[in-house]
Amino acid sequence: MKNWLVVANASKARILEEPDRPGAYVHIADLVHTQSRQKGSDLETDAPGHVMGGAHGTGSSSFDHRTGARERERDRFARQVATTLNDAIAAGRCAGVVLVASNPFLGHVKSHLSEQAHKVLLRCVASDYTSLHDAELAQRLAGAEPSAPA
Repeated sequence: MKNWLVVANASKARILEEPDRPGAYVHIADLVHTQSRQKGSDLETDAPGHVMGGAHGTGSSSFDHRTGARERERDRFARQVATTLNDAIAAGRCAGVVLVASNPFLGHVKSHLSEQAHKVLLRCVASDYTSLHDAELAQRLAGAEPSAPA
């Protein structure tokens, strides 16, 4: 059981297992969420609330809390990434987690981690390294300043 490295932004995440030799990560999973990059107008319906009719034409209306569609999609993806980690930790497939994600996506993922996952969170880095190759990723992480894990 080895440590996992999660490199993510709001639309994609790579889950890697830390190697015995630096820069040779073992790919565990690639997660992609294209809805996070779509325009908000493409994601929204044109009926934000609903009206319930009452007697004699009176009614009441209710509206959802105003959260943008893109923000909801980003949160949905953060929940998916966190669930993948929570399940792996609960099953004993990984010993610890290094989480590297863009801001504010890092906070979204951390907010959905289980208590057990928070306990094995080794390091957090607030940067978007999703486009880096494994060797460059290892080099950047060696020099990156970590933020507080919990």
